[in-house]
Amino acid sequence: MLSPQRRQRRQSGFVMIIVLIALAIMSMAAIGLMRTVSSSASIAGNLAFEQAAATSADQAVETAVTWLENNSGQTSSSTASACSTGTSVLACDQASHGYAATRTDPGSTQSWSQLWTQLVSAGYTAIQLSQDSSGNTAAYLIQRMCASTGDASSTNGCGSSPLTVNTGGSKKSGSTQTSSTQVYYRITVKVSGPRNTVSFTQAMVAL
Repeated sequence: MLSPQRRQRRQSGFVMIIVLIALAIMSMAAIGLMRTVSSSASIAGNLAFEQAAATSADQAVETAVTWLENNSGQTSSSTASACSTGTSVLACDQASHGYAATRTDPGSTQSWSQLWTQLVSAGYTAIQLSQDSSGNTAAYLIQRMCASTGDASSTNGCGSSPLTVNTGGSKKSGSTQTSSTQVYYRITVKVSGPRNTVSFTQAMVAL
């Protein structure tokens, strides 16, 4: 039979084991909670970055659309040069304003980032907006969805929806036709933000 002192020591040792197990469980729970909070903060931060980049891209698209509207159907303009290949200033390239009168699609193994670099290297100036309060800087390029320069018509591919024109680069399908008086323009926006983030946004407009 154990003496009272030995029994007390055994009980104390057993209680110590329970306490250590409880501390281990609490420690693991605390670590899990910290990881959850850290993940939630990271996700919230990424969503905030994404929203800020989208807002910056929207502003660039609106700026590009305004330029197109101000120059659509104009024979001369203060923000574009007259064209020898057509009556409208949009009938030819306006490289210094980031405008191409013909479409260029990425190759089968080419990304939009690579095509952007290709267009800039070819002399098209990406029109850059001022940096916003979130640290994002947006720039845009405009491409008229036509096969050749000149006044928009069905003969140079401007009288049909971009879905029906296949130049072998991007994925296009469908057969929807549009009025010959309506011309499509593709606006590509590049947003460079904090932490070296880069994103591309595109919008198709018809005028």
